[in-house]
Amino acid sequence: MKTSKRIFKLSALGLLAISTQLYAAGYRLEFQSASVLADAGEAAVVEDAGTNWYNSAGLIGLPLQVVMSGIDVYAPTTFTGTVNAPSALSLAPFPINTTAVNFAASGKASSHPNSFLPAFHLSFPVNEKIALGLSVVPAWGFTEDYGENSILRYNLTRVYTKTLDISPSIAFQLTPKWSLGIGPDIHYFSVQSKVHSNTQGTLAALGIGTVGDSSSRFTADDWAYGGHIGLLYRYDDTTRVGINYRSKVNMHLDGDSSFTLDQGGFFETNTFDLPIPLPASTTLSLYHDVTPCWALMGTIAYDQWSSIQKYNAKNYIQPPTLANPSGLLPSVIVVQDMRNTFDLSVGTHFKINQQIMLRGSFKYEQTPTKNAFRDVNFPDGPKYGINLGARWQVNCKVALDIIYGHVFVPSVHINDVNPVTGAVASGHNNTSIDLLGGQLVWNL
Repeated sequence: MKTSKRIFKLSALGLLAISTQLYAAGYRLEFQSASVLADAGEAAVVEDAGTNWYNSAGLIGLPLQVVMSGIDVYAPTTFTGTVNAPSALSLAPFPINTTAVNFAASGKASSHPNSFLPAFHLSFPVNEKIALGLSVVPAWGFTEDYGENSILRYNLTRVYTKTLDISPSIAFQLTPKWSLGIGPDIHYFSVQSKVHSNTQGTLAALGIGTVGDSSSRFTADDWAYGGHIGLLYRYDDTTRVGINYRSKVNMHLDGDSSFTLDQGGFFETNTFDLPIPLPASTTLSLYHDVTPCWALMGTIAYDQWSSIQKYNAKNYIQPPTLANPSGLLPSVIVVQDMRNTFDLSVGTHFKINQQIMLRGSFKYEQTPTKNAFRDVNFPDGPKYGINLGARWQVNCKVALDIIYGHVFVPSVHINDVNPVTGAVASGHNNTSIDLLGGQLVWNL
C-alpha cells in the first residue's frame, strides 16, 4: 500500500500534478508499483525495476528494464458533526463586538479526491556485481476539497499537494548471498490551502464587518534531500529477506500568504514559511517460493511519525489592526502529536502458466493521528486493505500488470480547531478508498 517519468523528460509534468492523502500510513503514499502493491513483498520481491524504490539492493540480477505504472485512487470522505466559527468582530472592543454574526451549524461535509498517480522505474546492470537504478515517483501527499459553501469552510475549504521524489541508486553484490543498495532522495513538495474567514457583521452596510465571507490562502514549496539504503539476503533460490531504510526529509516550504476581504481589500506577503518533516521509514520483508508456481511474502514497516509534534507556520497574513499593524502572524501553531506506527502485510502470487500470474494481498496500517488532534485537513484512520492483481507476460520483453484494491477505514473522531479563524469542528469522519491501476514492464 506503500509511481515516474516516462523517459525522464516526458513524465515530469505529469508527475508534478500528483496530490493525494490516499491509502497511506499518514500522508506517505504507497502507489509506486502496481505489481509490488498487489502482492506485498516490498523489500524482498525482486521482480522488476520497481524494486529500486522498495529496496535498491534487489537491482543485482535485473536486466536493462523500464517500468511505467499508473494508479487511479478515489478516496471520498465525509464529516458529520457540528461547527462553530466566531466572527472576527467578536474580538473587537465593545460595542463593535455586539455586531458580530457568529456561525453555528450541524450536518455533513464531503470531499471527493480522485488522483491519478504515475510512476517510472529503471534498472541498468553495469556488470554482474554492480547495477544502477532510478525511480521517479510520488512519495507523500494529501488533498481535501470540502467546497466553498460547506459547513467546514471556516476550518478548511481545500488543501492540495504536489510531490515528486527522484531516487537514483547504485547496488553492489557483496557476496553470492548479500547485496547492498544505496542512494539519495531528491524530493519536491508543494502545498496550496484556502480557508474562509467569518468577518460578517450586522452593520456591514456601514462598513463595520462584511456581508459575506472573507478568505485566506497560502502557497508554498521546497526541494529537499534525504537518502535510502537497503540490504538483500538470498538464503537460496527460493527464499529472500530484505530490509530498507528511507531517511527523514526536512522540507522548509516557503511562499505566499494572502487575505481577501469580502467586498474589497487584499493583503499579501511573500515571507510565508512552513516546515514539514517527512518521517523516516524502515521496511523488513520476507519472500518464499513454496513451489515453482506459488509464493508467499510478508512485510513489516515502521514509520517514525513522532517527528511531527506540531506544524508551525510563520508570517501568515491577516488584515492589519491597531495591535498588529503589519497583519503578520509570526507563529501559527497546529498541534499534531503524531505517534510512530507499524504496518503489516501478507501476500501471495500464483503462476497459472508461463504467461499468467495472479496476485493478492492484505494489509493493516495504523494511523499516526490521535483523536484529540485529528483535523479535517488530514482525517486519517486505521486501514484494512485488500488488493488483487495479475501479470500477463506478453513476450520475453513485455509484461503487463493490473491491480484493483479496496481499503476499509473505520469511522474516526474529529476535533479540529483552526487557530486563525477560531472555528471548531467536532464530530466523526468516514472514508473509503478504491484504487485501479496498471503497469508496463519493458526489457530493453
